Amino acid sequence: MAERPMETAECIDVLTAHASSIALENVPPAVVHAGRRVLVDTLAVILGAAQDPRVKALSARMAAASTDGCSSLPGTDLRADASWAALFNGTAGIWHEYDPGHRFSGGHPGVPCVAAAWAVAEREGASGKTLLEAIIAGYEVAARVGLGTTLRPGMTAHGSWPVVGAAAAAGRLMGYNAGRLKTTINVSTTLNLATSSRAALDGATVRNVYAGFNAAAGVLAADLVGDGMTGERDGIATVFGNLAGVYYDPEKALEGLGARWEIARGYHRRYPCARCLHPALDALNDLLDGRDVPPEEVRRVEVETYGMAAAMSLRVPENGLAAKHSLPHAVAAYLVRKRADLEAFSDEAARDPSIRETATRVVVREDATLTARTPAERPARVAVFLKNGEVMRRSVSLPRGEFDADPLGDDELTEKFRILAAASLPEDRVSQALERLWRVDTLPDIRELTAFLTK
Repeated sequence: MAERPMETAECIDVLTAHASSIALENVPPAVVHAGRRVLVDTLAVILGAAQDPRVKALSARMAAASTDGCSSLPGTDLRADASWAALFNGTAGIWHEYDPGHRFSGGHPGVPCVAAAWAVAEREGASGKTLLEAIIAGYEVAARVGLGTTLRPGMTAHGSWPVVGAAAAAGRLMGYNAGRLKTTINVSTTLNLATSSRAALDGATVRNVYAGFNAAAGVLAADLVGDGMTGERDGIATVFGNLAGVYYDPEKALEGLGARWEIARGYHRRYPCARCLHPALDALNDLLDGRDVPPEEVRRVEVETYGMAAAMSLRVPENGLAAKHSLPHAVAAYLVRKRADLEAFSDEAARDPSIRETATRVVVREDATLTARTPAERPARVAVFLKNGEVMRRSVSLPRGEFDADPLGDDELTEKFRILAAASLPEDRVSQALERLWRVDTLPDIRELTAFLTK
């Protein structure tokens, strides 16, 4: 007899039971360490963005709107209610497009989970162990819901299904059992946004608030359940199978549950731009390694890649956010400035005449055979045609930083943290914070650490 297909209502029961049972002593050490890495990397990008004038204005607004300053805002001297702190954390966490992600779900489960968990853990006086368990549980819930969800065309995962991970992390920190955790997730599903992927291409910086709203909504959902609010029986299937999404596959969501941990299959970025741009940048970096090729000597650059990456073909981005989602800009900025760092994707770089002129010689095309290889791969082929007739070619199957493709080492994440955190904190605090972050699960009270991440 054939097995009965799993009902979607069963999926949320199994998922929440798993999330509520997670304890570090029962989780493989590599998974525990993957959780530490996501925490370190996410806090790095929050600190790196905290001094941007628009993010600073947001932090001031969140603090002013709060009646209970229970949670600090990293990189500032301000405090806010947990939900507003989570909104700040999540917004700052994707501001530079430098946060960790998960290629199989096509989204970023980590930022909303860490953003919500960090704020609630401080409010609750949680231990570092409890914080890390909440992040791992929230990530698992979010990534698996993302795996099962096919979003409507034009929607981006930011602001959408990751809300369930923020809710699960907040609920875990509030001590909820499986039943209350399920209610919290169900409440959170209808608090997601109609998230347009076009916003990033247009440089509409409201897009950066999508993840912040997810984090705040997750905290709110947990607090509402604490107040006695209830959700529908299976919000995941309703919202992500019929409303925000067109289909939800519960079997795909639960595949390998307990044996395969999604947080251990994530990636960490080497470049502060959309992940779709990384394969081409890796190829270009390999081609030009140690060789000085003046941009004026380049006749044209051809990039063949998969569909989602090929869609990022705008040659004249409006600002830094749009530049982070433009393959022609990324290639041109690398040719002109010989690097792909924060400055290469700044508002100033988006207006740089040399980069704009070079971008006119970058051709981006989709190759259907490369699209067919996703999500197992994220491939790109780059050809640089020089005016002297030389042609340099390089192909990349997966960008660096993936768990299975030249992952960033702990030393690289530490250096990334130091560089980004320096924008907000003095060097001694950065060192003290890092020392505690890498052993976060030994801290009896997370507030021992949060004090080092504020001014």
